[in-house]
Amino acid sequence: MRPKLSLPIMAAALLGIPDPAPAQTGPYIQMDLGLAVAPPLAVHGSNNDWGTKCDLVLNPLGLEVGSECDAAPPRAAWLNELDGAGGIRTGLAFGYDWGAVRLEAEYFHRVAAYNQRTDTGTETAVILAKRQQEIALAVGGVDDLRSHGAFANVYYDFGPETSSWTPYVGAGIGMERATLDYFSLWKRNHDPDLITTFVDPALRATLAGTTSVAEARLTDSLPGYQLLAGLDYRLAEPVTLGVKLRWADFGGFESEPRPWNQLRSHESDIGRGEPILYRVTTDDTRFWGVSLSLKYRF
Repeated sequence: MRPKLSLPIMAAALLGIPDPAPAQTGPYIQMDLGLAVAPPLAVHGSNNDWGTKCDLVLNPLGLEVGSECDAAPPRAAWLNELDGAGGIRTGLAFGYDWGAVRLEAEYFHRVAAYNQRTDTGTETAVILAKRQQEIALAVGGVDDLRSHGAFANVYYDFGPETSSWTPYVGAGIGMERATLDYFSLWKRNHDPDLITTFVDPALRATLAGTTSVAEARLTDSLPGYQLLAGLDYRLAEPVTLGVKLRWADFGGFESEPRPWNQLRSHESDIGRGEPILYRVTTDDTRFWGVSLSLKYRF
């Protein structure tokens, strides 16, 4: 599908364009609009929860408890693996052109629409035991990954200044403020007879049907770099239209500790002196993109 420029000022700029003139040095402003595609994402969750028998809200008398509640256990961990995701990317840059070399400061906003729920995998013995003894459903995932970023970029332009076409390559370093819309659900069996955590039927009935839910917008600041390449066409002396490709790679995401919205259908606390908090991490977050760019030289 051919792109359409809807702004009247853009349409006016493209009409009645004279023959190209030699390129000039100096400051410029550039706007980008395009697509961003993120690869598959592994989302790791962990928390400081104890075994279900050690939950003093559900089991205040400590029935059927052995040595497992004598000391805090290692952090329990789980994993959700998501497929790749697409979205939009917009950008605004201010730069200066010295002829073959350009430097610019760039702001961008991107969205990766994962919108996925996957089965939750177990990464520790505590989670494995819960899956076997009481959990009927465990799913989790991410809706959107959104970010605002700032980069310092350097470009090298190829070809003579008199040409209307200018290929280029570039690289940049910067930071992005990323946001994950995270979700995790752990649902216990409704039928107490299918729960083996406890022997006592009353304790089984108390646990049956309870849920643990985490749903939050998590944020982190990530350093990164990007590699760029593109081709510009000079429409008129001050106006250039181009296509830009980019590959961006950022560090792993790590959220601040957060309380569960509900833990086994009660508050995120089990009566042992500290709240139960979860943390979400990922491996490096990456994306590649293609965009149209419109540049105006002053």
